[in-house]
Amino acid sequence: MSFRNIDMNFKTLSSHTSGLKEHYHNGYEIIFICKGKSSFTIEDDIYTYDKNTILFLNNLEKHKMDLIEIPYSRYMIIIDTDYLDSHIKNHALLSIFKNRASKYKSGFEIRIEEIDYILATLQSLNNIFLKKEEHWQIEFMSIFTMLMIFLYRNYTNYFPLSNIDEKYKGILRIQQYIDENFKKDLTLDSIASRFYISKYYLAHSFKNITGFTIKQYILLKRIAYAKNQLYFTNKSITDIAMECGFNSQSNFIRTFKQKEGTTPLQFRKFYQ
Repeated sequence: MSFRNIDMNFKTLSSHTSGLKEHYHNGYEIIFICKGKSSFTIEDDIYTYDKNTILFLNNLEKHKMDLIEIPYSRYMIIIDTDYLDSHIKNHALLSIFKNRASKYKSGFEIRIEEIDYILATLQSLNNIFLKKEEHWQIEFMSIFTMLMIFLYRNYTNYFPLSNIDEKYKGILRIQQYIDENFKKDLTLDSIASRFYISKYYLAHSFKNITGFTIKQYILLKRIAYAKNQLYFTNKSITDIAMECGFNSQSNFIRTFKQKEGTTPLQFRKFYQ
């Protein structure tokens, strides 16, 4: 299996049994519902979404979807986390994927007067993805970035970091540091020491802004990376455990099963 930075499709489902069981993706996911109604279970929360709703999910969240009204049509875009982070280097824009503070909502309804723009943009992106002409990824990401800027400008309140206090910007640099170094031996103490801040302030502020504790976030990043390795490679469980930052294979297997409800080997067999 080959790794893809970008995936996209448009589907119409006409059977109530066509929902999706609990699953994962290797990147950030956007869903735009064109027709019908669905129920999403994201971690432990249940949301109902009607047509003209746009959803944002990240690779740390398990989710499933059940159909309520059919026919159900939707666009779906999945972009690898590191790939998108490298293209949109803006904390506020990325916060709708990365940050899960208390005010965050997984989806919101697009206003009627802006539906045509959203649909035309998604159709254009889908055409680019299907044709895959020379330099198509550059073209895709250019239009996708314009879409994100449009959504931010017109639906600012749905982006968790739209009005972030200046004093918290250092926490975002720490989140980025974890994103880039989660495979290493990171702890609350070591991170606080590296950035010369109180570990108590770090613990409180990081949870307040991201929605995760430092320990949770590091663990979720490691598990998400492990899933990619299990799905896209044939590396041994031991090698993946070491590569993800776990100190032993047994610790990796135990932690993975606690989080995912299955062992790494069972996960690999099921998804492959």
